[in-house]
This record gives sequence, structure tokens and C-alpha cells, in this order.
Amino acid sequence: MAENLADKARLVRIGDLRACVAAAFERVGLTVEDAEQVADVLLDSELRGHESHGVYLVQFLTDEVRRGALNGRPNITALRETDSALLLDGDRGLVVPVVEATRWCLESARGSMAVAGIRGCQPVAPGFYARMVAEAGLVGFACVNAVPSVAPPGGRTPTVGTNPFAYAVPSGHHGTVVFDAATTTTAGFAVQLAAESGRQLPEGVLLDHRGHATTDPAARARGGLMAPLGYPNAAHKGFGLALMVEVLAGALAGAAVGREILEGPGAFGCTIWALDPEAVTPALEFRARVDTLVEQIKGGERMEGVDELLLPGERGERRFWALTSAGTVPISARTWDALTRTCASIEVALPPTDDA
Repeated sequence: MAENLADKARLVRIGDLRACVAAAFERVGLTVEDAEQVADVLLDSELRGHESHGVYLVQFLTDEVRRGALNGRPNITALRETDSALLLDGDRGLVVPVVEATRWCLESARGSMAVAGIRGCQPVAPGFYARMVAEAGLVGFACVNAVPSVAPPGGRTPTVGTNPFAYAVPSGHHGTVVFDAATTTTAGFAVQLAAESGRQLPEGVLLDHRGHATTDPAARARGGLMAPLGYPNAAHKGFGLALMVEVLAGALAGAAVGREILEGPGAFGCTIWALDPEAVTPALEFRARVDTLVEQIKGGERMEGVDELLLPGERGERRFWALTSAGTVPISARTWDALTRTCASIEVALPPTDDA
């Protein structure tokens, strides 16, 4: 019997996929330049193995632009600006306001530190922006608040979101070290992807509407709650992190906070900061100390059956460079299906594929 190709991944040339994704966003109203910027952010996640924040999101995000929750042509304005601080109104823009804020931080932080808050934006993945900063030789941080899906320990009312954050630092010989994570045990879009794929969740990811652990991803649509990092024994730690992100990304940027977020992704807030190590200690010395730390971690004694000790983000970084070198990326059946529906609805050609 012939294999069911609908269940197989497709192998797509990265350039073809980027052109398709950019064309989709251009078709719903973004400028060519902005559409390409959004495509770059989604492709970055896809290449690093973060399917839930990669090409899979094209359908959701283009739909949000078409219904007006996100603005394809935002009027990005500076509400406040000093030598080291910026507040932007992103006008419900997708990715672009956050990229502009990150570039401003890079220009303003040389020899010091700069911070930017953005209200009304959809960043998609904070790690992209923190990495931008670190790849320019500075220490980067980014965080964003999200639709409430997490209750405080002992509670059943969702008050804060998955609220991801990212730190990124340059090293001397070990590339950029990035920690990018939700403050829940997994990302919200990962639960949605599991539900649409018919997969059960691992234990400790989701709670039902009564606050009991469940492996059924569909429970989230029935009032379920995301489990905070540390659940079940130290849920207060994950909730505390989510609360601080809510303050930094929402309150500090003058964006909606907690249960005020009713307008969807365009209501989110985001904060970016960049620190030049030279402002505190010689930059070369800083990078050397990071190298020392990395080498201590990598050279540590391993448990039985462990071949290598890995840093946060190291698997994704290796995947990114391996796929970039090959020039192709495998696209899962679920993501391909979402992309196919999107392209059909807006009359954009799918990229050519090989069966992977």
C-alpha cells in the first residue's frame, strides 16, 4: 500500500519557504519590507525546531490581520524618548515595532544600557530580539505578556499569560548563549498544536477547569489552565516569574495587564533592553568569563547514558546552522496543512517540495 503523504513531512527550500510566507503577509496588507521581516522571525523559529512559533503561525497571524486584531500597516509612534529609554506605541503591529525598538536599543546602549517598551504589538518570540542584541556584542533581554491562561497557586481564575522571556549573551568562542522560555511548562501555541494534531500532552503541562492535571489538550478550550514552571511542587516560582514579566512587559510599557487583555494579540506589551558589557567590565574579559563558564558546564561529569551536556538553546542553534547549510527545512504535516489552507484562502502559491 502506498504511504499516506499527508502524514509525512515536506522538505522545502528555505528561500522558497521564506518567499511564500512573506507573500502571504504582503497579500493581507503588509509592505514588502515588513512582510519579509515577519517571515524572518517565523523562519528563525522554524529552523530552530520551535514548530509552534514557526510557519505554523502563518494561518493564525494572517487571520488576525484580516479581522483587524493586528494592524498590517501600523503607525508606530514614539510616546517618550530619552538618551537611554524609549516608549513606542506599536499600533497593534506584528513584529516590526519590536524590531524597531531593538535596533534603537542597540544604537543607544553603546557604552551604557538602553531599554525600550512597546505597547500594542505581537512579537511572536522574544528570543529573536534578545539574540539580535547579543549578536551585536551586548547582553540582551526581551519579554512579552500574553492572554491570561495561568492562575496563581491554589486559584482557578487565569490572571497572567504564558509570558515568555529571553536572555542572550555573547561569548568569546562559543557563540551566542540564549535562554528563551515561557513561564509555563510549555508554550500556549504548543498546546494548540497538540490539540489540532490529536496528540496527548505530557503530565504537568495543562490543568482542567477545576485545577486538576490533564493530558487532554482540548481541555484548554474548556476553561483549562496552563501549568506554571515548577508545577506541581514549586508552582509559585513559575507564577512569580510570570507576574514579573506581566509588570515589565505590560505595566512598564503602559500596555494592558492581566485580565485587561481582551483585544487579542494586538493588546500585548513588550520590553527590550540592551546592556553593553563594557559599561561594567572590559568586554573581552566578560566574554572570556562566559567562555570559562560554558567550558565548565560542557566539561562536567555526565550521568550514565548521557553523551553530552548541552546549554539552553544549543540543540536549536545546531539545527539552525545545519538546515541553513543544507538550504532546506522539513515541514511537518500539520504545519504544511495550515500553510496550504492559508495560501489557498489568499491565493498565494505554495513552495515546491520534496517528500522528507
